[in-house]
Amino acid sequence: MTDDPKNSALESARTRLENAMSHLAQEVATARAAKITSEKLQAEKATLESRVGALEQENLKLHEQVATLSLRDTGADSDDALEALREEKAAIEQNYSLLKRQYATLQDEMEALEDRLAASTAANGQGGDAVAGENAELKKAIMALQAERDDIRTELDGAITKIEAMVGDA
Repeated sequence: MTDDPKNSALESARTRLENAMSHLAQEVATARAAKITSEKLQAEKATLESRVGALEQENLKLHEQVATLSLRDTGADSDDALEALREEKAAIEQNYSLLKRQYATLQDEMEALEDRLAASTAANGQGGDAVAGENAELKKAIMALQAERDDIRTELDGAITKIEAMVGDA
């Protein structure tokens, strides 16, 4: 008879231990999934940062073209100069359109990434401070990219206006 309460206590302890181990295994699986998601998001962030760097290089190239155009010798044959200005204007407009499309694509990707981060954070419940911090950092990066995009658009619009004025004056 003394074995029955002892067995019952052991069985109860074994059941609690199994429940605790099951809960721990679920927590480990959740943490692994969150880690994998975080690593994927970091890789995507690095890719987007690389693309932003490429866009910045393209922007620098456009600035150099505008500077070269503004420093060009005005004593050249007016017909040749006018044709060259038209060609450069067309090239700048084409580059502007390309930049505009790239920024729109980049913005769409950033918004999708932001949505996935929000969903990931919501799916993980508390989600951890690391994911929330990374989410905040990505939101700042998105805002910076949007501001940079607006600045580039303004500068390129100004350059195109100047070129159109130069073509009109020639």
